[in-house]
Amino acid sequence: MKSKAFAILLIVLGVGATLGGLYGQIFLAEDEGHHDGTGFSFALESSVGADELIVTSPGPNQAVVQLLRAGQPMNFNDVHDGRSHFFITTADLGWFEHVVVDEPRDLEVDVPAGDVRVVAQVSPDGGPELLELGATVQVAGDALAAQNIVDDDEWTNGELTVRRQQFDFVLSKTWNGSDVYEGPALLTLIRADDFAFTHAHAEVLDGNRFSFATDLPGLGDFLAALQFEQDGELVTALFRFSI
Repeated sequence: MKSKAFAILLIVLGVGATLGGLYGQIFLAEDEGHHDGTGFSFALESSVGADELIVTSPGPNQAVVQLLRAGQPMNFNDVHDGRSHFFITTADLGWFEHVVVDEPRDLEVDVPAGDVRVVAQVSPDGGPELLELGATVQVAGDALAAQNIVDDDEWTNGELTVRRQQFDFVLSKTWNGSDVYEGPALLTLIRADDFAFTHAHAEVLDGNRFSFATDLPGLGDFLAALQFEQDGELVTALFRFSI
């Protein structure tokens, strides 16, 4: 009986080491969790109660985003750094854009052709403190210029290299930027099969390591977008990987 229990313990420890790594931690969510003190949403729904995210494509490579409350345009409070956030990706995880706007009424963006997912992250007047909604639209048109997305654990822009170690990201240089989106770095995670979405803010270790403790909706193929400031510029390092 003891040997069987020991074997089970080894399996559990092995899974934890695989998912967690030495620093960053990953937790697979079930029904409860936290996001700035709220429950998990993962932005799977286009509407919650009277709140609705509408995404349309009026022309080639175009997406128009609207946020409504009871059929009327929403009014907004500050969220994170005082602005509203929209995260855009595609079904093949071949595109990522983080759009930050002060007034998100009838937001228009250029997007690649295909199934395009938009996640809105706002703080509506009247609550809740944080609202995350997601909607998908099919877009006609052409492919846009390829983005710098890697399918291994090393991303570079020629001057800076970022190495992914589970949910830690190690820079080839000492981090020298200011905080972005209320933290040293923002990690956005999107799953391929259902566009489940979550994000986390970094802790800085050893001067060049961004470490994250975050929650995931489950296993699958993911796009990770790491955003931070370096040498006065906003850097977006994009990784595709499977868990």
